[in-house]
Amino acid sequence: MTSRVEKGLSIAFWRTALLFLVATAMLVGCRNVPFYRMTSRASQSLPIRREGIVAYERGDLELAEEKFQEALKLNDSDVETNRYYGETLWRRGKRNKAMEVLRGAAGKHGAIDAETSLYRSLGEKSLELEEPEEAFRWANKVVDLSPKSVVGWELRGKVNRRLGNREEALLDFQRAAHFSVDDRELLLQIASLQNELEDYDSSLATWQCLERLYPTNHEPAKIFAGKGEAYVGLGLYTDAETAYGVAVRYEPNEPAYRAKLAEASLLQGDYAGALAALNEADPAVADNPACQDVRRIVNERVEALAREQGATGVIR
Repeated sequence: MTSRVEKGLSIAFWRTALLFLVATAMLVGCRNVPFYRMTSRASQSLPIRREGIVAYERGDLELAEEKFQEALKLNDSDVETNRYYGETLWRRGKRNKAMEVLRGAAGKHGAIDAETSLYRSLGEKSLELEEPEEAFRWANKVVDLSPKSVVGWELRGKVNRRLGNREEALLDFQRAAHFSVDDRELLLQIASLQNELEDYDSSLATWQCLERLYPTNHEPAKIFAGKGEAYVGLGLYTDAETAYGVAVRYEPNEPAYRAKLAEASLLQGDYAGALAALNEADPAVADNPACQDVRRIVNERVEALAREQGATGVIR
């Protein structure tokens, strides 16, 4: 008798537990729990999709397009198949059709990773199409789906920067960096925005952190150019001259770096040094408008100084 009662209680317990799990999954919106068996047509589409992905990854886009179309005829609600189909169309230059497919897929439900990749793709492509408002909408969807991922915050930072919302962009990039502290691209975005916002103490710290992520003598020149800008903003012109000097050494044919190096010398009253930085460049670089503007300013300062001293002359 006791055994039958215990058995009955056990069955009741497990039924209650199962009902609780199902109800909980429904309440939290767990749409990916496979309560229903996959249909035969949906199952048949999967190997075809895989063939399409293989073709896509090896660059056979025509075959990939055919395979994805074939898979979608069997299961047009699959988010991942739609995304790959849209990506294939985009790479084949069929941009309008690609966006139509991707936007259509955004109305379908799939695995969170698949939806995140889809919204990210839509956001990046909207930016490329100069549609930042739409890109912002997709970026927010990525953030909503995966708030602890770098992807959404980084995308939203790029969109905000395109929209001219620099403070918001900086916050977005900083949130992204919280989840990927050694991400070089994120730190570059943060440092350059801090320079733009004239927060030079913070930007210098970020540039120095970014510099340490590269092997010595293999850092990108733009890091030293960024440091140079921060040093100028802080009034540390000698340090700025040193930083721009490294940038010029790394990329001697970049006119902007030459002009900035000359300006750093000019800020210290070193007119000869400013002109030397310009004269040491290749003629094509020295003739760049940015370099010519600095040369003109130097010569004007020299002429003014000569007049004050009762002499004439221009440093060449």
